[in-house]
Amino acid sequence: MEENNIVVAVFNDDSKAYQVLSESKSKSHEQYKILDAAVIQKENGKIVFKDGFSSPSEADTSALKSSLIGSMIGILGGPIGILLGGSIGSMIGASKVVNRHKEGFSLIERTVAELYNGETAFVANIKENNEVAFNYFLQQYDPTFVYRKEVSMMEHEMNKAREMEQQLAQEEEERKRKERVEDIQEKAEEMKERIKSEFHRIKEKLTEK
Repeated sequence: MEENNIVVAVFNDDSKAYQVLSESKSKSHEQYKILDAAVIQKENGKIVFKDGFSSPSEADTSALKSSLIGSMIGILGGPIGILLGGSIGSMIGASKVVNRHKEGFSLIERTVAELYNGETAFVANIKENNEVAFNYFLQQYDPTFVYRKEVSMMEHEMNKAREMEQQLAQEEEERKRKERVEDIQEKAEEMKERIKSEFHRIKEKLTEK
């Protein structure tokens, strides 16, 4: 029975990831069809898009960006991917949001976890009759990690990730709003102290006279 899967294969040697991508463009096999594919790399803790294609036009990367693979790469390279990778940075309270929603991010989380700085991964949207044929193709390039997830489940995972991104953005905006309020209050207190100090200085001068 035909399945539509998202497949991720991680490589220590980035040239192999590009080889797989290049071969995929012209690959024709009775057991599978590659719809979209890309190479991503982790650079300084962030996952970035390097190259890719989307059917039917292999040269049109704009189609890829609007595809399921493009959306997935956007999530991997966005705040969710960074947070799942442990690089919390300055996002106050973000770890709490991640912990509340972390369950269910199997492919996104595992991709982030398995892809180390400098390593590349091949990511593809594939229709396949069985996993054996495409696995055999990948194994020729010695991947360190191969993982797949059915597209409908992946779409659910990505919808969850988008909801999480919205919540992160809302909480970050609320944090900034509180900081602005606290800053205004602090400046108001400073002004109040300066006025009191000036009042006492004037009062002392009047007393001296």
